[in-house]
Amino acid sequence: MLVSKMKLARHLAVFTLAAAIAFGADLPTAESLIQRFVDASGGASAYAKAKSVAMEGTVEIEGRNISGTVVIAQAGEKSYTSMDFMGIGKVEEGYDGETGWQNSALQGPRLLEGEEKAAARRASNLSLFTAWREDYTAAKTLGSEDIDGRPAWKVEMTPKEGKPENYFFDRESGMLTGIGITLSSPLGEIATQVLLADYRLTNGIRTPFRMTQQAFGQNIVMEFSKVAYNAPIPAGRFDLPPAVKALVAKRK
Repeated sequence: MLVSKMKLARHLAVFTLAAAIAFGADLPTAESLIQRFVDASGGASAYAKAKSVAMEGTVEIEGRNISGTVVIAQAGEKSYTSMDFMGIGKVEEGYDGETGWQNSALQGPRLLEGEEKAAARRASNLSLFTAWREDYTAAKTLGSEDIDGRPAWKVEMTPKEGKPENYFFDRESGMLTGIGITLSSPLGEIATQVLLADYRLTNGIRTPFRMTQQAFGQNIVMEFSKVAYNAPIPAGRFDLPPAVKALVAKRK
């Protein structure tokens, strides 16, 4: 009986290994999915021409009757995001190529460090997917998962600093439809998912005009009315606010 059980165990182990190999062989590579997205959204040449992007629109916290305006700007490795909620005030975040920061009317200013700062730097990179190997050490396809009711390939990308991130590429169109990231913060680790939709061709690049950020059981929906690549960025847009400058001075 013991011998039979050992044989059965070996057969099961071989079967499991063969099934895993067969399953893995059916999955498209992460590299091919990333390249497919780059091609489907405009191509490497279009991204190479994009030196900056400016976005404006509205933002709403669903179910809370809280809304306002949102402004996003990126250029080089710099970025700035502002959400101005009626009755609450501004929530700002930026990266000036060296310092990552946040500032809000409710919580005041703070500097981003470690994994948070690394994530802010990656998010500021317009060529994140065309030159992804500069920021990530590995990428692998984990399987298929539904995003907003549509099947998508789930790709895990491991950054040089920080926790693995999940990117979801629509199986039919190849477009990026979701991002899953766990961020470290003073509040602990925060699991965040971003849904991307309403892609429109803008200056040769298909860009999502609707983004939904899901965290803490809430949905923050951003809908953009203006998106422009290589448009003039207002002078001083990426400058540190005075309150953040004061924190930097104290740190030195």
